[in-house]
Amino acid sequence: MKAMDSIGIEPVLVDARAAAAACGVSRSLWLQWDSIGANPRPVRPGGGGRVLWVVEDLRRWAAAGCPSREQMAAVGGTR
Repeated sequence: MKAMDSIGIEPVLVDARAAAAACGVSRSLWLQWDSIGANPRPVRPGGGGRVLWVVEDLRRWAAAGCPSREQMAAVGGTR
């Protein structure tokens, strides 16, 4: 991601480390939240094993007060 930062391109997908850092928590806590559905649902580009989060989903989730996936889905906030 540093290469993109150096040319001014903001990422649209981030890994667990970057998602956790953006939300001010540790990677291990972020992954615990993921396992119980407490953060936005990740995506797996190309159906592969790489797990990433959509930056815009993180923004909507934070703006809504960090509700569970179930609560976000009920109000049409994320996938």
